[in-house]
Amino acid sequence: MNLKSLKIALICGLILALLPLPYGYFTILRIFGCLVFILQLINIPKTKRHSRNSEFIICIVLIILFQPILRLPLGRLIWNIVDVATAIWLLINLNRRTRKTKK
Repeated sequence: MNLKSLKIALICGLILALLPLPYGYFTILRIFGCLVFILQLINIPKTKRHSRNSEFIICIVLIILFQPILRLPLGRLIWNIVDVATAIWLLINLNRRTRKTKK
């Protein structure tokens, strides 16, 4: 499974997180999300891994936010906003990466 497929699965999972699901789903989603963002961070070219690269910074923030070890008590509404914003960012990032590879 490639990173593009994992991102699409994460986008679907983040959208499903808007539904009232059991807490175990959110735990699995956080683990999966953290792994996807770690893989995305690893796939950023080394020449672009500096503090001014927005994709690098966003990946670091999302890894910290979705990490499963320390639960961040943000509340249901804020987590819903984070989930939607993350799904939108992943869609934009997925589209941008696809266009760059086609050129």
